[in-house]
Amino acid sequence: MESVSVEKLMAQSSFINYCFQTGEEDMRYWENWLREHPEHQQVVQEAREMVMAAGWLSYAEKEKPLALAQLDEYLLSASAPRTRSIRWYYAAAASLILVFAAAWYFKPARTAAPVVAARSGPLRLQYSTMGHARQGFILPDSSYVLLESNTLLQLDHSFGVSSRSMELNGVAYFKVSPDQHRPFKVRSAEYTVTALGTAFRMTAQKAALHVLLEEGKVMVQKETAGKQILVAYLLPSESLLLEPDSRKSPQPQQFAQSTLNAWKAQEIIFDHTPLSEVVLQLEACYNIKISVEGINLQQEIFSGRFKNDALPAVLDVLCFTLNKQYQFADSTNVLIK
Repeated sequence: MESVSVEKLMAQSSFINYCFQTGEEDMRYWENWLREHPEHQQVVQEAREMVMAAGWLSYAEKEKPLALAQLDEYLLSASAPRTRSIRWYYAAAASLILVFAAAWYFKPARTAAPVVAARSGPLRLQYSTMGHARQGFILPDSSYVLLESNTLLQLDHSFGVSSRSMELNGVAYFKVSPDQHRPFKVRSAEYTVTALGTAFRMTAQKAALHVLLEEGKVMVQKETAGKQILVAYLLPSESLLLEPDSRKSPQPQQFAQSTLNAWKAQEIIFDHTPLSEVVLQLEACYNIKISVEGINLQQEIFSGRFKNDALPAVLDVLCFTLNKQYQFADSTNVLIK
């Protein structure tokens, strides 16, 4: 550590863990560091007191309403003049929210990130959450996919060139980028789901297939004797369940869109994610359109975890960390500025 200051100490998640006596490795590190650098006792004590003074940002879920109240108070007064020290305090508090609030968890920098994408053979791209929590990804064609844990998605070699075909093993939600010339196709065993500018969830496990269509239109086909046989067309709010041992002829069924919305918002994780991808994921998960002013979306990153949170709660945290405000133009359009 080249120089020591209260600001630098409070910016380190390991120091925060040390202050709250959580994480044996972090506690040992800082105890040893203090023994080796006794000249910094005073600045460490000052930083520790400031961390502990922010006790309203605790792990307990019961603290969440109070944290949101603090956020609301800040956002309502965002236009008031502030001194440099006050602005710095809120920036530090924003970091603490992501570290300690029960619904929002900031990962330490040394924690290994899940596998985002890897090459499988020559020019074949795969996305995997095997052994990891659910994760959202942006595909090369700008489509968005949310993979449930223990899911593998493999793109064909020609993806984005002559076609947009892939193979799924697990559970995934797709928000498909429109392209009339290259249909979006997802395979599983003998089944193929084809979409054009569509949002749907697909479960492909043990030769069974379950598709829930949120918007647009999809075609479900089954390969028989080398030919693709039409099984069904799905319209919004229709689902189709195909089981290998079922003797019944599959028929589309109606489902409540609220169940799919609840599934999408169960857990949303951002781990040093570019703000451009954060916006795309929130748009897909909450069925909204977000416009952002005054920020370079490619240069900003965001880390946080949200569990079953309503959209306003998510926007409160995001805007608090960005020192921005948001407003709803209508029920489906949000402006951050």
